[in-house]
Amino acid sequence: MSLTAASINEATLLPLVVDLDGTLTLSDTLHESCLALLKSVPQTGLSACLRLLPHLRAGKAQFKRAVAEAVVLDHERLPLNADLLDWLRQEHRAGRPLYLVTAADQSIADAVAGHLGLFDGAFGSGEGVNLSGARKLALIRSRIGERFLYAGDAPVDAPLFAAAEGAILVGNVKRLEALIPPDKPVVRRFSVPVPGLLTWMRAFRLPHWSKNLLVFIAPLLTIHHAPQGVLAQAFLLFLAMGFLASATYVVNDLLDLPADRRHPRKRLRPFASGAIPPRQGVVAAGALILLSFSLALALPASARLALLGYAAVTLAYSFFLKQQAIVDVFVLAGLFTLRILAGALLLPAAPSPWLLTFSMFFFLGLAMVKRHAELDRVVREGGSGVASRGYTARDLPLLLAAGVASSFAAIVMFMIYLIGEQYPNGMYRHPGLLWIMMPVLLIFVLRVWHLTIHGRMNEDPVMFALKDKTSLALGALALGALVLAL
Repeated sequence: MSLTAASINEATLLPLVVDLDGTLTLSDTLHESCLALLKSVPQTGLSACLRLLPHLRAGKAQFKRAVAEAVVLDHERLPLNADLLDWLRQEHRAGRPLYLVTAADQSIADAVAGHLGLFDGAFGSGEGVNLSGARKLALIRSRIGERFLYAGDAPVDAPLFAAAEGAILVGNVKRLEALIPPDKPVVRRFSVPVPGLLTWMRAFRLPHWSKNLLVFIAPLLTIHHAPQGVLAQAFLLFLAMGFLASATYVVNDLLDLPADRRHPRKRLRPFASGAIPPRQGVVAAGALILLSFSLALALPASARLALLGYAAVTLAYSFFLKQQAIVDVFVLAGLFTLRILAGALLLPAAPSPWLLTFSMFFFLGLAMVKRHAELDRVVREGGSGVASRGYTARDLPLLLAAGVASSFAAIVMFMIYLIGEQYPNGMYRHPGLLWIMMPVLLIFVLRVWHLTIHGRMNEDPVMFALKDKTSLALGALALGALVLAL
């Protein structure tokens, strides 16, 4: 006869068997291992993944073993179910035997169990056996006993819930309750929230869509001579660029899981924290890319090509370019400039080389602000550098000098842009008012660097400028000068 929930909790010390993926951890260790493998060796990561396919034909257990041998998973920073873990610790202190039994590879089960120090034993897939469903139940009966409690999260656990003396439901509790036989007690319920709209908006980095407003710069600067409908095309480009940017942010976060979990703020991102499982992120990224290029079909071929170039460079940055010191800041500046170029390609006239050069220098300076702020924070906290970016404490003076020089070079480029292009073309009735923008830019870049060297700069200066009242006031002044000059 099955025990009641109260007797299980208060009077007995039946062994408690706990699943890993989706139960103890909010993520999936196989998915994370595959992402880590893809990221691990930029030149051969894809070929390394392809070499694993023959192992998949040999069975899931063999495939999991091959993946586990190819990459070391950062098991100490896996996102764990905090409520479940706290309860397991209580049960451990009460003397209940705990066992970790998972379909993950045996090496991962051993690593997680060793890290937590709670389990009396850990069993995972291996020797050609994928430890899930009926195979997991057979192992439990042979190694742990006929009477046990089971904590799981998926329909594949149905035979284990049916065989256990009591069930601990984790995740989508309502769906799992339908799997529990009427005579089986549910000992505990640990619901895991389904990622909602706000969580997905954080994952898609919607505030960063503001960076894509750069596609409007060239059409607005030539609004008097622009063809009809160019602003509508620019808006369509803005949407396509936004969806594509969100997709690449998702890919970037999926590939950066270990590094993000070591960061004081980035560890709270939806994928790093486990709020959204990696598999859902991969599906979402694919859907966003498809949506972006579907919208781009209505744009000129040159703009579509710029969009494709943006995708290629951004993905290359996510995989390996971000780890190359100095190269990374040039790539970031180039991506901002590519947004301006994409907007300029909507126009019949050739893009202004001075405008693009100004953009490159200006955003190169801001990219170095970003790296300087990040590196300075790590050094102030006692670190020696940012290994994932290739920078050490010795690079702080270089970033400062090169960043300030780039910012001032941008001012010079802007002067040439005004004198060489805007004055002669007669587009502005009061071009002298454009000179107001020069001191505005100068004040902005000097203030940004002032805040940076005093340790008060957000690590993303562009997003900082969009929230900072002084920066917004300077932007409004520059925009006002532009409008009055027309």
